[in-house]
Formats: sequence, C-alpha cells, structure tokens
Amino acid sequence: MRAGRHAARPVTLGAVVLPAGVWCWQGGQVRFTATTPDRLVDRLSGWIDARSSNRGVVGFDGPEEIGTTTLADQVAERLRTRGRPAIRVSTRWWWRPASLRLEFGRQEIDTLLSAWVDASALRREVMDPFVAGSGNLVARLRDPETDRSVRADPEAVPPAAILLLDGPFLASIGLTIDAVVDLRVSDAALARRLPQDRQWWIPAFNRYRKEYRPEKVADVVVSYEHPATPATAGLVTS
Repeated sequence: MRAGRHAARPVTLGAVVLPAGVWCWQGGQVRFTATTPDRLVDRLSGWIDARSSNRGVVGFDGPEEIGTTTLADQVAERLRTRGRPAIRVSTRWWWRPASLRLEFGRQEIDTLLSAWVDASALRREVMDPFVAGSGNLVARLRDPETDRSVRADPEAVPPAAILLLDGPFLASIGLTIDAVVDLRVSDAALARRLPQDRQWWIPAFNRYRKEYRPEKVADVVVSYEHPATPATAGLVTS
C-alpha cells in the first residue's frame, strides 16, 4: 500500500492505523482526504442534498461518545439552512427497557449488537411513516438514562425530507438505510471516550467490524480519531 504524494498524518480505520493517502476499501483503492470540522459538515450536507430530491434515510454509524450524534445534528442543521427539511433520530432513544436489554447479563455482546435497539418499534414509528410520507413519526420512545417512556409528540413528514439516523452497530439491527456514513476511531480513542461502565463495548465494536464489515457497505468513511482534524473517503461532491 503506497502513501499519497504529499506528506500527511496517518489515518485510523478501526483499530488499524493506515498510511495517509491511498488505502484499500470496497475492493479498490480510495484516497482519504483531510478536511476541517466545518468543511466536513458542509460537504456531507451537500452530498446528502445532492443524492436525491426525494425522501431518504442516511445513517451515521458510530457511538455518541466519539461525536457521531453531534456531527449528525450539525449536518441536519446545515441541510435546513440549505432549505432541505431534515429529521433527526438517534437509536439510543429506541433502546429496549433495561429488563430486556440486560436479561442475559450486563455485558452480553450478542444482545448489544442485535437486541438493544427495538428495531420493530423504530420501523413502525419512524421508518415506515417516513418512507410512506404520510402520517406522523415519533422521534423518541424511551429515555436511555432513566429507562422511562418519553414518547415524543408526533412529527409530520415534510416533502423531500431527509431522515438522519445515528447510533452504533447500525449494520447489525436490520434497518433499511439509503446511505451510510461510517465514523471510525481506534480502540484507544474508544477507551478514552466511553464511560467506565461501557468499556466492554470495545470488544463489541471489534466483533462488529469483523462480522458485519460496516466499512464495506458504507458510502462514506470518516476518520474521526481527532474530530478537529477529520479525514474522509468516498465523499464525492460537485
């Protein structure tokens, strides 16, 4: 694997540090491009807006603690300033009750990957009404901190709206998503940013990467090891 022509910092993909410049992805060589936080938001919003004039679902795959939720919020706001309606949903507000999530143990990776999120309720209350463009959707169902129901007021689905869905392990929960932005950091960065009671998520992310290969289905990969100096691959804008 060869580096780019110009000197650049290494780019991290998962737990592996790759040379900056050209790297292998989706069966070919793809160039990582360094950018700034504001430019990243601007380019992502422009790319999403240009993909289609119809409704669409874009996933931001990564945990809240590495900045995924904040980035999705910023992109949604930038889309709105462009005149494109944007709806924000986070999977953490669709976790099952703790009694079900923790039924087989507090650190059960199988359940974390496939059953923490109530995918059936998320489809019924969010995805299906959004795709149909009729009726209302509900953006939040349960507070992840208090484990109490907080069913939000229904929202109408505007014409040509974009639904931005963020959360970890998106490829493992069986949702239909039109495009995916995969945020990547190293295990060391995860260890720094995850709270102590979620350090066990690190081996879960390693297993997720190995079994589901989210970068293989992602449209855009963002190296977010250092949010102040992100880099992207696959982000093509006019």
